[in-house]
Amino acid sequence: MVRLTPREFRVVALVTILFGFSALTYVWPNVQMVLLAYEFQTQQKVHRTLLSENEILKLERESLTALDRIAPLAKKELGMRTPRPGQVVTVFLKSPPKSG
Repeated sequence: MVRLTPREFRVVALVTILFGFSALTYVWPNVQMVLLAYEFQTQQKVHRTLLSENEILKLERESLTALDRIAPLAKKELGMRTPRPGQVVTVFLKSPPKSG
């Protein structure tokens, strides 16, 4: 067993602390980079899921707003009928004057 004087002990402790701090300074950015890479992969999965859901919702919107679907619903459920020739009024709007 080696006996150290208090001065030698302080030097060894200081060198050990500096070495540990240096190692931590070197390793920490790599750890952060790995954590960010995992987070990026997670966000990519969420993005792909949301894009897929968006496409499904667009298709559903198109199917729900299709005239082939709306016309029979309007007639059956709401009791609407095709207008007679004198019932349709066309309104023309003036476009605002162009400035310039």
